[in-house]
Order: sequence, then structure tokens, then C-alpha cells
Amino acid sequence: MKLLDVGSGSGKTILTIAEKVKPDGKAVGVDFSPEAVALAKGNAKKSGLDQVTEFHLAPATTLPFEDDCFDIVTSECVVCLIPDKQKALNEKVRVLKPGGRVIMHDVIAKSPMPRIMKESEGLYCGCVGGAVSVEENIAIMKKAGLVNIETVDFTWQTGKASNRAILEQAMEMKDDGDFREIVDFVRRGGVGYMLFEGTKPSRH
Repeated sequence: MKLLDVGSGSGKTILTIAEKVKPDGKAVGVDFSPEAVALAKGNAKKSGLDQVTEFHLAPATTLPFEDDCFDIVTSECVVCLIPDKQKALNEKVRVLKPGGRVIMHDVIAKSPMPRIMKESEGLYCGCVGGAVSVEENIAIMKKAGLVNIETVDFTWQTGKASNRAILEQAMEMKDDGDFREIVDFVRRGGVGYMLFEGTKPSRH
């Protein structure tokens, strides 16, 4: 089995997967940070897994691989950080083999997000400002060509901490209107955390 993790960071997920697919499989990571790629390669070597892992420097919207070459493509808190979410999903599906699966965990917005939050660099980099709804994520996945889409809500694991962080940032807002908008957003559900899975149709 050959698996790709988009936004692989320090390589923790890839190393876990490499243990399961060795010795004949391959666990591949992609990240846009040169420091993260170097760290991941070092961690793989220390773990004795450098023969079944690869790490590449590239953005999620331009993956450096041929079409139809991975059995599974994963990501964690990546789509919410990418302005062109459709392009990122299209790339995941492009490199996926027919019959393969996209599995992604991501922050989602449980109600319409205030403009001030979307424009906040701190919240965007914190995986919040770029979050979209479950319905929008599913629509993007379908447009990319995925079928049999399933979701599992993991908000109970991370939602309270994420929404607490949002409120802490709201306390720094100088405009009372902005503050009230953010508080109302959290009261309506704020952000959550969801697993999405979809399959690339097999060719007949």
C-alpha cells in the first residue's frame, strides 16, 4: 500500500503509517515548509523508517506526483489553511488511484463565520479563520470527483478548546460590534472538528 499525507509536518503521522505498511509499502509526506520536511526526514532516519518513507517540499495545491499513484491520501487540519480549497481537493483526487480513498480531518464552521474572523491572520493560522461548513466541504469533495462520502463528528474532542481560544482573541477586539459578532458565532456552535472520507470511482 502506498499512502500520501498532505501537510505532513514533523512526520509523526507518516511514521505511524510506515510501521503498518513496511516492508513493502510506502508512506509519503508533503509539506510546504523546508524546516518541517528536514525535521521529518531526520525523524524517519532516527526511527529506522527512512527506507519506507519519503518527504517532499511542495504546496498542497501542486502535488509533485503522477496521476493515480496512491491508495490513500490523508490530511489533518490542512484544507482549512488553504484559500483555494477546491484546487487542493482536486490534487488529492488526481494522485489517488481509482477505488482509493481520501481521508481528512479538519476544522469546520458550525455557523456562518463573521468577516472579522476570516480576516484575522491569527485565527487563519490557528486553523480557524479558513474553516468552512460541513456542507461546503462535502460539496468540494463531490466536485473533485469523490463518491460515497462519509463524515464523523469529533467536535467533542477539540471544540471546547478551540472556541475558548476564539473567545480569548475576541477579548482583544477594540470594536464592540466585532466582539459581539464573535461571541454570537461561538454561541451558535462556533467551530468543530470533523472526519471526512470519500472514494475515487473505479474505472470500468
